[in-house]
Amino acid sequence: MTSSILLKVFAGLAGLTATAYFWLWYSTGEPANPWLLRAAAASLLIALVASVVNAETRPRLMLRFLAALFALVTLISFAADVSRPATDGEGAISLMQHLQNLAPAFLTALERTVSRSISPAAWNPVLTTVLSLPATMIFLVLAIGCGVLGRPRRRIRIFANDY
Repeated sequence: MTSSILLKVFAGLAGLTATAYFWLWYSTGEPANPWLLRAAAASLLIALVASVVNAETRPRLMLRFLAALFALVTLISFAADVSRPATDGEGAISLMQHLQNLAPAFLTALERTVSRSISPAAWNPVLTTVLSLPATMIFLVLAIGCGVLGRPRRRIRIFANDY
């Protein structure tokens, strides 16, 4: 089984389980079992890994685009940190502070969704620690990660019968 077939199978499985979750949520009016959402996330992660392994997959192009987008957001957040007046020795603004200022409803909905579907412990010690890091650093790590995963692979051609 090639990696492109695995990519298609697990991407389809992710789409089907996510669709089943949201259909059950829509039909019953309350969130369905979180195992469907976990299965969708796991199969999406496997599909992403399968897409990175194959040398001729299109998700590499998407990852390069995301790397450029994250680099742009890194530059914007760095400029916002540098250009604001220094008060009380504060350094860079955390991503959580940015989200609280720009989209407080999104932050509360994210907290409620993570606490309900995964675990309350996943929000408080894990995600709050990550979101309390400076936004520049988070987006820089995402840009570097997407850039490394999306880089074009070098083909090695070995000719055994050359004289």
